[in-house]
Amino acid sequence: MEDKKKILIVEDEAINAMYLGRLLKSSGYEITGAVATGESAIASVEENCPDIVLMDINLRNSIDGIEVTKILREKYKFPIIFLSGYDDQEILSRIGSILNTWKLNKPIVEKNLTDLLQEVLANHA
Repeated sequence: MEDKKKILIVEDEAINAMYLGRLLKSSGYEITGAVATGESAIASVEENCPDIVLMDINLRNSIDGIEVTKILREKYKFPIIFLSGYDDQEILSRIGSILNTWKLNKPIVEKNLTDLLQEVLANHA
């Protein structure tokens, strides 16, 4: 990868954020940050705009990842991949209404994540 793509990780479970960070770095990506709340995700994007965001849906002590994405969409068009263990219809319909988003189920499988990142980034270039 010549130009390292920048990824922001929004995940309130520290162990998951560390796992994703290690996995992505070893796959050649640059991590712009790993944050645990919606508010810190918005601040991080404004400080160092990523090429793509991995967004947990349920964030502790915060607005949820879907609401964060709606706020970010007012200014930014980068792709967002939702990471969630939930597949209920309400969440799927809330996500479905937001452009340029994808969903990956937890637990994260390394190959599924790296394949999806490559596909999304290639189509978004």
